[in-house]
Amino acid sequence: MTDWANMQYMFIDFLLAGDEDSAIVLARESLAGGTSPMEFFENCIAPSLKEVGRRFETLDIFLPEMVTAADVVDKVNREVLNPALAQAQGSKNFSMGKVLLATVQGDLHDIGKNMVALMLKVNGFDVIDMGTSVAPADIISRAVQENVDIIGLSALLTTCLPYMKEVGEYLEAKGIRQKFYVIVGGAATNPDMAEEMGANAHGVSAAEGVEKCKLLMGRL
Repeated sequence: MTDWANMQYMFIDFLLAGDEDSAIVLARESLAGGTSPMEFFENCIAPSLKEVGRRFETLDIFLPEMVTAADVVDKVNREVLNPALAQAQGSKNFSMGKVLLATVQGDLHDIGKNMVALMLKVNGFDVIDMGTSVAPADIISRAVQENVDIIGLSALLTTCLPYMKEVGEYLEAKGIRQKFYVIVGGAATNPDMAEEMGANAHGVSAAEGVEKCKLLMGRL
């Protein structure tokens, strides 16, 4: 039986130290022992990222460590998990779904959104990240252009919530609301607000956001 607690302990150390090589070795050894890419993510990477996020929130670590941890996970994803997942599915074109992410107009905060993007990628989703302060019309246009499955919106500032709601209004006005799932998150959002704007889901954390995307795509 895999000792996930000990593996998480080691993986967190690798993330904060920027030790890509050791993280890759750990992932490869785990998969070689029979662990699936998804199991490794759910039982090692996801809880490790959650702990890194907790330490950031309590100021035990700072932005450079967050960036370093994200870079290490991205490398493990590209070098180990994605190839293994593609092999298991028998096709390099396999995708859990396509998600467009954006921090809405007027808001320049992106740490939470970036964590969601990273975790979605590790979970096998295709991610289009439009960045910060993106106008509702631009979000809709890109979603249509890229034929995405899910539109993910983030807002930390309550003053920017009208722009988030405007995305839903644009979709309704154009008669394409049923074409996309919409999930919202960020400190300014809550379940009531999500329901009010007609969103399909609301995520409190990056990990929960990923789980909600899986549910929307019927992957759970």
